[in-house]
Order: sequence, then C-alpha cells, then structure tokens
Amino acid sequence: MSNNSIGVVTGDIVGSQKIKSENYDSMLHTLESTLAMLKAHYNMSFETYRGDAFQCIFDNPIEAIKSAIIIRLALKAVSPSFDVRQSIGIGEVTSRRLDIKTSTGEAFTLSGKGLDTIKGNLITVATNNSSFQVKVGLLTKFLDNLLSDLTIIQSETLLRYVTSEDKSHAALAASLGKTRSNTTKLLLASRYQLVDEYLSHFAACYEEEFAHV
Repeated sequence: MSNNSIGVVTGDIVGSQKIKSENYDSMLHTLESTLAMLKAHYNMSFETYRGDAFQCIFDNPIEAIKSAIIIRLALKAVSPSFDVRQSIGIGEVTSRRLDIKTSTGEAFTLSGKGLDTIKGNLITVATNNSSFQVKVGLLTKFLDNLLSDLTIIQSETLLRYVTSEDKSHAALAASLGKTRSNTTKLLLASRYQLVDEYLSHFAACYEEEFAHV
C-alpha cells in the first residue's frame, strides 16, 4: 500500500423514495449546501446523481471521515430530519477524471462495494489494509450507533461543534442562540468528546498505517 491513498465517500439518502415531495427539496438543499461547504473548506470534489446519491473525493482520507460525519449531522439537524448511508473507501486512485463517476482505482472500488454490502449500519470504512481495518472497524460501528441516536437539536449542536473553529461552549452558545449551560448539556448528551476521540484515533491510525508505507 503506497502513501498516495485518497478517501472516497459514496453515499445515498435512506428511504429517499418515501420522502414526501414537499420535504424532498429541503433534503436536497441541505445535502448540496453541505457538500458545497465541504468543497470550499477542503481539497475535495463531489458529484450528486439520481437526486439522492453522491460521491466525494478527498486527497486526505482523514478529512473524508470527518466530512461523512458532518454530512450525516447536517441531514439529521433539519426538520424533518433525514439519514444517509455512507461508505468511506481508502486506497489508491488509478484514473481521476472530472466526471467522478468514471474515475477508477482501489479507493473507488472499495467505497462502492462498501455501500453495496453495508448491513445494519449507516457508516462504514473499507480499506485493503487489514491492520487499519481492525483498528477502526469496530469503533466505526460504535460511532454509527451514537450518531443514529441523536435528536435534531443534539445533531445541530454537535454539527456546530465539529465545524466551528472556536469550540468554546460560550462561542457555540452564542452562534446557536442558546444559553451556555443548555449548550453544554446538549454537547454532553451528543457525546461530543467521544466523537473527538474517534476522529483523533482514526487520524493516528491512518498516520501509523499509511503515512510511512
């Protein structure tokens, strides 16, 4: 495995065919605006297709997993809320084209297969590095379970925390229009520290397993 690995996120909206027409535009706007925000913040590109599916390419796979969390939180933070299945493939790229759907390589194959075979979870990570997979696989299932249980207001608060440069509770409270004490309660209820620890663990494992290979 070389250190030229990228991260590919392939996703689709859960139960999109059952979304009421008056809510579909809200879902699509949330998804597309979140992807545009991530494109502006990270060195990534994306495409949406079929109205309910998307694929993103990240030069840094650590940004891919964080972005997958952000996408899910953004969709869960609106009312009515939506959920999304996402598979993060980490590997090499053979051919990277402007039309993402026609790009090829290990990362694309892993991401697509991961989404096709995902069962019982909504976030999965797929690599051919077995050591890395062991280190993050089970913890990713716990992360998925944590995110699944969040309410709309908890999702909104955790989303603001993950995406804000100033993560002080006072600053987050001001941006959310809530009291500091209420913001702290919501952050604790959302298990924000565990999400932080997961992202730190993921980054450390990636650096250990991929950076010097």
